This record gives sequence, C-alpha cells and structure tokens, in this order.
Amino acid sequence: MRVMQKKLFVLIITTLYLSCKTSEKTISEEKPLNILFILTDDQGAHLSAVGTKGISTPNIDALAKNGVLFTKSFAVVPSCSPSRSSIMTGMYPHANGHWRNTITPRLDEPVSEFGRQSKTVDKVGIHEYLKTLPELLQEHGYFTGITQKFHMSPPWKFPYSDRNPVNNDPDQFKNVISQYIASAGDKPFFIQANIAPPHRNFDHHMDKFSEFLPNPEDIEVPEYLADTPEMRKDLAKYYGSVQLADACAGSIISALKEKNLLESTIIIYTSDQGEPYHRAKASAYYAGLHVPFVASGPSIVKNKISDALISHIDIMPTILDYANIDIPSSVQGKSLKSLLNGKQEKLSNRDYIFGEHNSHGPIRAEHYPSRAVFDGRYYYIKNLMHSKTYELPADLKVEKGWGNHSYQATLKAKESHPVQYSLLKQLESGRPKEELYDMKNDFGQINNLVNNPEYKEKLKELREAINAWRKETGDLENDPLNIKTRQLNK
Repeated sequence: MRVMQKKLFVLIITTLYLSCKTSEKTISEEKPLNILFILTDDQGAHLSAVGTKGISTPNIDALAKNGVLFTKSFAVVPSCSPSRSSIMTGMYPHANGHWRNTITPRLDEPVSEFGRQSKTVDKVGIHEYLKTLPELLQEHGYFTGITQKFHMSPPWKFPYSDRNPVNNDPDQFKNVISQYIASAGDKPFFIQANIAPPHRNFDHHMDKFSEFLPNPEDIEVPEYLADTPEMRKDLAKYYGSVQLADACAGSIISALKEKNLLESTIIIYTSDQGEPYHRAKASAYYAGLHVPFVASGPSIVKNKISDALISHIDIMPTILDYANIDIPSSVQGKSLKSLLNGKQEKLSNRDYIFGEHNSHGPIRAEHYPSRAVFDGRYYYIKNLMHSKTYELPADLKVEKGWGNHSYQATLKAKESHPVQYSLLKQLESGRPKEELYDMKNDFGQINNLVNNPEYKEKLKELREAINAWRKETGDLENDPLNIKTRQLNK
C-alpha cells in the first residue's frame, strides 16, 4: 500500500513539474505584445465620453468602453516638441534637456536626415546618454513606425523603422497602418500614430472634411474664453477637428481589427498637450496640460473610468512594462499597469501631478518659465520669472496662415467680456508670482486664491510640494537658458 502511495506521489509531483515547465516554455515563447500609441496634436480633454457638449467621438468612446478612461491625465509640458520627448524618455523637460520646441526633419525627408549627418539638428534636445522608448523597443526586436510629424531632438535618438507624413485623412491612415503591420512581419510592432488635428490651421482640416464641423450654437465655450459669435465659430472648427481626429483614430484601430490583432495589442490614445488657445497651449494653466487618455488591450479592465492622477511621463514605463523590458533608472514616471489591470485605484505615493512650461519657441520673448502642481482639486502655479513680459506664439494670435480668430475675438470683447479680456492681457504683461485655483468650483481658473486667508494651509502645502519636486528632479534653474541640454556623458 505504501509503495503504491509513494508511486502515486512521485507521479503527481512529476506531472506538476512537467506542467510548470510546459507553462514556462509557453510564456517565454509567447510573442511580445504589439503597441499602438495614438497621439493627437493640441487636443484638450474633450470627448463625448467625458461629456463635452456639441461633439461626438464614437471611436474613442468605444475604445474607452473596451478599456480604461482617465479623467485626470496630464501632459508635463504644453508645447509639442518637449512634450513628445518627455513621453519618449519618461522624464520632465528640465531633466532630459529638451525644454522648448525644436526644428527637426520632416518625415518625408531622406533617411540621412535622421542620422548624425543630418542638416536639420537643433542645439536643444535630450541628453544623448538617455535611452529613449523607440531605441529600447528596436533593441528588443520591435518594428517601429511613426506618422504625421517627428518634432523630437536630436533625430538619431528616436529611431523608427519606417516614417510616413500622413496627417489627417482617415482612409490614408488605415492604408499606412496596414502597410506598417505588413512590414513588421513576424516582429512585434510599436506604431506611433501621430494625428495632425486639432492643431491649427483648423481650415486645413475642415475645408477637406466639412462633414465633421459642428453647429457653433451646440458647443460650450470654456470660461476663460469670451463667448461671442466669432469665438464660437473658431471653437466649432476646433471641435470639428477633434471629431476628425476621432475618425482617424477609428480608421487606425480598424486596420488592427481587420488583421485580428486587437487581442494582442495595447492601445493608448492621448494628446501631446491641451487645446490651441491662449491660456492653454504654451502655458502652465490647467487647459494647457489636461489631455484625454484612454488605454485598451489584453488584461486591461473594460468600461472603467478612473480619476487617478496620471502623467505623460508614465507612458514609457507602462509600455516597457507590457513589453517585458527593463525600465531605465532615468525614467521619472511610473507604470500604469496596476491601474489598467484593476489591481490599484491610484498609483502608490502619487498624491500630486506636476507640470512645467519654459518656452514655446527659441526667441527670448516667448520664454516664460512656470511650474504647476495639482492634487486632484487645487491647482498651484509658480511663475519663476513672473514680472517678465511675454509674447504669445504666432499660432495663438495670428489669423493669416494660422487661422487663429480667438485672439482678435477676445480683444473685440473688451467691453462685453472684461474678465476674459483681462486674463488675456495678463498673459502678456506679467502674471502673479503665485496662482492658486479651486478646480471644483472654478474650472476656468478665473479667481486666484493666493491672497485668500481661507486657503493659507493649502497654499503652503502645494508650495512645499512643488519646491520638493523641483529639488528631487534637479529643476535647479529659474531661467530656461540655463537648462543643460544635449550632454554626451553623464
């Protein structure tokens, strides 16, 4: 009897051992997940899924139902180039060295323009000792593709297997993404599907795709903008461009669906920064950093809305986590995997989200360094050179070429909308040293609470939080001209 029991015990142990070995072999031989990263250009957190009035975004709404929609997601910087480099390094601009917009090659230029022999290399860019997301993915066997525009510096630190300048046409996007999938072959792929809308000029999008233009009377005008017919007309084109971006995203996702790749692909949808209006883009205000964020894919919970505080610097570690690639020690963000699989409701030790602005372009007039912190309700801004005059970038004020009618609409509304007019003029003439807003009761950030004694303790808390963050992340300079950039060796 004992002999039979012993034999049975050995048989069970052997079976379990072989089962485990087989399971380990299956997991190790399993093809890595594909990654589709959809990045719109200048889109605030405006989706029908979050209740934005007057627009419909059915494709991203559907993606949200199949995944997680974050309501408090933020870019770390409100300008295109430094935002994209922060995503691809998982770092703040003051830490990675890429603190302003830079001149970079177009995607339709020769391969040589993306190497060290390139004739289009800006003196500002990330430190070359840092590892970027596309570098790491290529090193681990991924096919990498990019669309629409490059806008990262220096170009050789962001390698892509293929590039295509397709920018706002849903049908063309579907064809390009299908070609990328075919080019990847047996390799897993990382596709950075940049979409041009809703970046200005809105007319470039709406003249060709007028079916997406909403009725100006149906939309809601943000509180920081003057509610006039001219402003509504401009905003309608913005929201129409958001709807076009949604259509492009839908076509991109459909290319995966037709290849039966949805179950093996992590999809992330967000925007590089907030909406293209003054006191939003190119500023540290809430509207400049608050962006949409939706993630879907295998093991990600479905139809979940999360109010966890997340940041663009979390994208790189999240993707590397899903790709089973070690996260570099230089990364300052955190993987969102525990949120996406439902194991956590908020990230551990994440009580605040931080953002910054240094300058939109290279000219001194556009330099206006600010730092921001948000605790989920209260939003604090520290203007590091607060008395400095500031010049709005051309796309935020110029009608010819950029098609921006909102700036002039605000100037014309001086008498009918004096508050919105004064907010615009304050941008240019010098802002308070500190600003504090209650985002629950003042979403337009109209009423600065810094001098209100009722908020003395909250002001102290957020002031201390931002000072500690600056020290921890090496944010040592108030003047962006002193930020070190493009270092070869650490």
